[in-house]
Amino acid sequence: MLTPFRLLRSRLPRLLLLCSPLLCLLQLAAAPALGQVVPSGPLQADPGRAGYVPSATLKAQYRTAALNLPFFDDFTTPREGNPDPRNWLPSGGAFVSNRLAPLPPTRGAATLDGLRTNGQSYSGLITSPNGVLDSLTSQPVNLANLGLNDQVYLSFAWQAGSVASVPGSGTPSNPVRLELFVKTNTGAWESKWFYNAVRQRTGFRQQVIDLNQAKYLHGNFQFMFVASGNASDNSDNFSVDYVLLDRGRTRGLTDTTYTDVATGAGLAGGLPTGGLRSPLRRFTSMPVWQYNAASPPTSELNPRLGVNVSNLSGTASPLSVDVLGTVRDLTTGTNLGPWLQTSTLVAGNSRQSPITGSAATQPLPVSATPKRFRYTLALNSRETIPRTLANDTIFRDVELNNYYAYDDGTAENITNLLPYPNGPQSAFAYRFDLNQPDFVRGLRLVPVFTASDAASRQVTISVWGDKNGLPDENKVLASKTYTMPAAYPAGWQYFQFDFDQPVPVSGSFYVGFSQPSTGRTLHYGLDLNSTFPARHFFRRDNASVWDTANFQPSGAVQRGALMMRPVMTNNVATATTSAAEAAAFAIYPNPAHGPVRVAGPAFARAAVLDAVGRVVWLQPAAEAGQPLLALPTLPPGVYLVRFTLADGRTVSQRLLLE
Repeated sequence: MLTPFRLLRSRLPRLLLLCSPLLCLLQLAAAPALGQVVPSGPLQADPGRAGYVPSATLKAQYRTAALNLPFFDDFTTPREGNPDPRNWLPSGGAFVSNRLAPLPPTRGAATLDGLRTNGQSYSGLITSPNGVLDSLTSQPVNLANLGLNDQVYLSFAWQAGSVASVPGSGTPSNPVRLELFVKTNTGAWESKWFYNAVRQRTGFRQQVIDLNQAKYLHGNFQFMFVASGNASDNSDNFSVDYVLLDRGRTRGLTDTTYTDVATGAGLAGGLPTGGLRSPLRRFTSMPVWQYNAASPPTSELNPRLGVNVSNLSGTASPLSVDVLGTVRDLTTGTNLGPWLQTSTLVAGNSRQSPITGSAATQPLPVSATPKRFRYTLALNSRETIPRTLANDTIFRDVELNNYYAYDDGTAENITNLLPYPNGPQSAFAYRFDLNQPDFVRGLRLVPVFTASDAASRQVTISVWGDKNGLPDENKVLASKTYTMPAAYPAGWQYFQFDFDQPVPVSGSFYVGFSQPSTGRTLHYGLDLNSTFPARHFFRRDNASVWDTANFQPSGAVQRGALMMRPVMTNNVATATTSAAEAAAFAIYPNPAHGPVRVAGPAFARAAVLDAVGRVVWLQPAAEAGQPLLALPTLPPGVYLVRFTLADGRTVSQRLLLE
C-alpha cells in the first residue's frame, strides 16, 4: 500500500501506472478525444544495464598504488557503462552515459539512481521506503607531503533529476539526497557537502570543496558521492560531471571555469540528452533495401544532424573552433568523407550552442549488404591541456539492416497498455511508410520485467492496413499470439516474435501488439532520447477505436519512442529456405564436445534447440553472425543449430554433442 508520502510525490503518469483498471478508465475518459497521452513512468528495471555488471577482470583493475594529482574525470570514457576503474572503485552502481543527464557540461555524466549495476532496483519491491542508492567512490589519491598553503580543492558539477524523472523530496530520516563524503587521515568518512532534493530538476551546478586541512592531506585520500531516495525504481536521480581534484588552485572557491570547449548532449530546440542526433531523418535504423529505394537515398538522411557544444570558459567572449564531421563505414573500414566542415564561434556565458550540418552532404553506398556507419563530430578548439581533448569528439552509429526503429535501443522509462476489465484488448501500433513494397517477418519488443511480473506474459502481434491515416480494424493482415518467458535471451535486450509466414505490405502499414486484460500493468521500454514523426504512433481502446498518441502533454516537445521494431524480409515471401540453401551450411567438429565453427554463407544469428524444440543457447548479440559458436556445456544428445538469415528466414543443421 502506498503511504501518504508516496502518494504526494507521485505524478499523473505514475498514478496511471498504479491505478486500478476502473480508475484508469475514468482518468482516460477525461482526456481529450484526440491525441491521447500514453502513461509513462520510472523504470523499475533496466535490461540494458545487465551487460555492464563488473567482471572479475574489471574488479582486478583496483589500484594497488594511490593516484597522483591532478585527478580529473568528465566521464567521456566509457561511452556507456561503469565509471573508469582507473579513477573509481569498480562497484557502487553509478552509470556513465550520455542519455540520462540533461545538458551536461561535456558529453557523458555519471548518474546515481535507484537501479543497481545489474539494472534491478535496490529494494526489489513495487514500493518501499527511501534508502541509500548508488555510490561513486574514487580510487585512493596521494595528498601526502602537501601543506595548508598548497591550495588543494575538489570541484565537481552536479545535477538533481534526469531526463527520466524529477526527484521527490524526503524527510530527515528518509532523505532524497546527493551527499559527498571525504576520507580523513584516521580512515573515517566525513560528510562534507549535501543537497536535499525539493521536487525540482536542476541544471548542472558547480561546487568547490576546500581540502586545506591536515586531516585531508594524507596518502590514502578518497572521496565518495552517495545518493539516497526511492529504492523501488529510478525516479530519484542525481548526476555528477567534470570532477577535478588538484593543487595550486589559487582562485579557491571561485575556481569554477575552465579553458575548455566540449561536445555535450542533445540539440537546442529538441531533446536535451542523447548525444549526437540520429543521422537518419525519420528513423534510428531502417532496412538497407528501403534506404536504397528512396528517391534519392540521401532524402532519408537528417538535414539537421548535430549536438550542443559547451563553452566552459566563463567569459562573455565567443571562442573560435573548427568543426569536422566525418562518416566511416564500419562494415568495410572505409572512410567515406565529411558531412560537415566549418569554422564557427561558440557563444560565451550561455555555455550551450548547437552545431549542425546536413548528413545528406555525404551520400552512403547503396549496395544491398547490411552495413553500419559511424558519424563523428570533432572540434578543434586549440586547447593546450591534454585531459580536456577527449571531450572534443562525439560519435553515433547507424545501422542499415533488416528492421525499422524509431528508438535508439536504450530504455530510460517505461510505458504500458491499460488492462481494461472488458471489451477488446487495448493495443499500440506504429505507422511505417515504405519506399517499396515489402514483407513483415516479425516484431521486436522490450518488456521490462518488474517485481510483480513473475507470471508469464501473453502478447499478440499484428499488422494492419491503412484507413485514412489510422490502422484499419477491418484489414488485419496478420496476427500471432505468444507467451513470452520471464527472461531475455542471452546478450539481447528484446524479444523477437515472428509471424507464421512473412506478411506482405505496401505504401503505409501499421504494426504493433496487444495484451489480454490480466489486471496487471505490463511494462515495456520507452526511449526518451528519440521520437517519431507526427501521427505515426497510435493507441486502440477497448471499443476498438484507434487514436493518435504520444508521451507528452499537448504543447510540450514530443519525446519518447516505444521500443518496438518490425523486422522486414526484402520481399521474401516465405519463412523457410530451400534444401540447397540449407546444404550450404556445415558445422564442425560434429560430433562435438564444446565450441563449434560454422562454414557457409553469412547469417545474422545462431541458436541451439534441444530435441523438443526449446532454445537452450542463443548467440550473444556481441557475437551475432560470427562463425565460432562458443557453446556452453550441454548434456550429450542430438541438437539443432538454427541460423537466422538477414531476411529473417531460418536454416537448421543437426549437431551431435558427446
